[in-house]
Amino acid sequence: MKMKIVKTAGLAFALATFGSICVTCIHAQQNTSKSSTASMSTNWIGYVVFGKEESMDQIVRGAYPTPDRQVEIGLRSDGIVVWRRTPRSN
Repeated sequence: MKMKIVKTAGLAFALATFGSICVTCIHAQQNTSKSSTASMSTNWIGYVVFGKEESMDQIVRGAYPTPDRQVEIGLRSDGIVVWRRTPRSN
């Protein structure tokens, strides 16, 4: 029984570590090189939305959608969803 718990905890830790590495290391980048094939375009359509607890509403409890304006999501011309940090305006 103890060995089963250790294996389950180890697997959960490994998956959490792998997920955090993927999120922090992989970023969508636009293609800056010139190639002979047709270039892909990205339509930046909005921001990432997270659920945030609202303390003002006492009638209905739960998470409400809140946009994170630091991360934009986009749709590439080949159908892949990508994200990037919001470019700073000067």
